[in-house]
Amino acid sequence: MLITKQKIPLDFDMNININNHIISKVDNVKYLGVALDNKLSWNSRIAQVKKQISKACGALSRLRHYLPINPLITVYYSLVFSHLQYAISSWGSASTYLLKTMKTIQNKIIRLITFSSHRSNAEKLYAKLKILNLNDIYKLQIPKLMHQFKHGCLPSVFNYLFTKLDNIHTYNTRQKTSQEYIVPRKRLATAQKSLAYIVVKIWESLDQNLKVQPFYVFKKKCKLHFLNQYSVVPIICYLKYSSLTS
Repeated sequence: MLITKQKIPLDFDMNININNHIISKVDNVKYLGVALDNKLSWNSRIAQVKKQISKACGALSRLRHYLPINPLITVYYSLVFSHLQYAISSWGSASTYLLKTMKTIQNKIIRLITFSSHRSNAEKLYAKLKILNLNDIYKLQIPKLMHQFKHGCLPSVFNYLFTKLDNIHTYNTRQKTSQEYIVPRKRLATAQKSLAYIVVKIWESLDQNLKVQPFYVFKKKCKLHFLNQYSVVPIICYLKYSSLTS
């Protein structure tokens, strides 16, 4: 597969031969379970995840008649969340248009679990179930990535993505006291979706006391940070089982 951002198709063929075996050119490939396309637009990956969680949606719509809320949430994390979270730090910055239908399916699943009306406020349901929506799943994975990098838990290739202020100068400037890493200057919207930009941007927005916590505590508090941004208004939904309200 030849990866390019050009809209015009390349007008030459690549003939690769390894041990008398011709390597065919393809437009899509699956690597470590993630579908990639030759434009890195994440169309293939998002279609792949949508297919997986749509199947889970059908399963949950049947299981909700036989299981109380806690087992349903466990099934959600097994059949839905696992697919939404996997490699989301790479494809989570895809265009809003591509992610919109996936968010709609996730909202539908949350309403199914709680027997809520299709007009009910999904944000309140996320808060009630203590489940993150797609945007915040992505936002949670990003600081987790930087926390692991800071503590030397990532491959050395990541050293080229992030630059500490200490590596630029040692003066005690106002920026240095409030910021640890340099946010790359990206003017184009496409460039602002790059991992090097988004990771530092989200990391520097977190509280300094949170950044020094052990990874398990950091992950838990980050999730609570995003959940606290959801509406806390009491939820009114149509529940079939009394255990849902307990």
